[in-house]
Amino acid sequence: MVIGAGLAGLAAAHRLTRDGARVTVVEASAQVGGRARTVDVAGRPADRGFQSVFTAYEDTSTFLGEIGFRQRDLVPFDRGAVVHDGVDWHRLGLSARLLRRFPSFTTADVIRLGRLAAEVRGTSCAHLLDGDEQDQTTADYLRRRGFSGGAIEGFFRPLFGVITLDPGLESDAGYFRFLMRMLVRGRAAIPVEGHGMIAEWAAASVVQGGGCIRAAAPVAEIVVGDGGRATGVRLDDGEVLGADVVVVAAHAPAARRLVAPHDSRAATSLDVDPAGVTTLIYALGRPLHSGQVIVLNSAPRASGRRIDLVCQESNLTRPGLGPPYVLLATCVHGDAGTPPDVNGLEGEMARMVGRWSPGFDWGRHARLADVVVEEFAQFRVPPGVRRALPGVRTAIPNLLLAGDVTAHPSIEGAVASGFRAADVVSAMQA
Repeated sequence: MVIGAGLAGLAAAHRLTRDGARVTVVEASAQVGGRARTVDVAGRPADRGFQSVFTAYEDTSTFLGEIGFRQRDLVPFDRGAVVHDGVDWHRLGLSARLLRRFPSFTTADVIRLGRLAAEVRGTSCAHLLDGDEQDQTTADYLRRRGFSGGAIEGFFRPLFGVITLDPGLESDAGYFRFLMRMLVRGRAAIPVEGHGMIAEWAAASVVQGGGCIRAAAPVAEIVVGDGGRATGVRLDDGEVLGADVVVVAAHAPAARRLVAPHDSRAATSLDVDPAGVTTLIYALGRPLHSGQVIVLNSAPRASGRRIDLVCQESNLTRPGLGPPYVLLATCVHGDAGTPPDVNGLEGEMARMVGRWSPGFDWGRHARLADVVVEEFAQFRVPPGVRRALPGVRTAIPNLLLAGDVTAHPSIEGAVASGFRAADVVSAMQA
């Protein structure tokens, strides 16, 4: 049995059914996908928060191939991004040509970034993630590598601050180096029907393999028998489902609640610091920008909420079609427990568009279609956190863990954890 139909749980269930196991996946919500879900906006797919799949993700690429994704199912963004520093527009990218034209970069910065790119390109993901660099912050690491303040503030902070949901660049440098490798070796992309497409195809592969997915079935507790082994789960409605092995792949807060009565150490390891995201989903009557690009706000940070990233997602999923144009505007906020001021964010978006594109009549052409608040979009990884994350096994022999919170905060971390849990289950049953 797998608890949770996010990408970690679906990856585990897919692998197990492929290997001939009988698997039931129970999911609390009515839809599979967890944080990787997609909604419909006037016939256009819209992700419930900006995400992207790096084509260089190794386990994710394997997973997508196994569930039937083809190359054309992933639409890549243009390399690099477009940034607005509060005054002017600039093209941001990793090529030496773009970097020489980027105002924040000195010639020495260009040389240093080239060396860093070559270094991470030739290093394995495992070595990057597990190296000693994870004991220092990204900001400290960049300074020690000699990057100028302009390069850190104008390039690294807007780009990696959004990728890691950490504008302070406090994430450990090992994780930063892993992400740099993803940018150097591949491209960011989104599924043509949004990220929910991955979950839907994975769920279909589980069912086709003989598995069962029960949505809208929240788990109240894990049942452990007198022999000290998990025997199944009890749902909120009182129904008990039996199982030989239970894999907990639920969102970290739910996983902590379910595991705590049986393994306090593992539950404590799941108590990580969340980073929150609020996404405003707009339907536009005319396009705000062209091209398959991510637009970053690199203006100096001030107090209060701000829009950190803008992506006109329909430029990728529905290129060439007319309105509505789906646009995602993302705000990264650290104090995940504090409700965002949505009205304030709407006003900030309108003011920002006025600065970015004075000729665009935002009041006339923009309609707010949805607001998605994800208080736990991903967890923070300052130095030392990843070393303390729980492994697959718990104190209960047949109670296992999966989820990005057992690896690193990314789609790749989620999928890799699902594969790892499935391998352990298969070895137990061999």
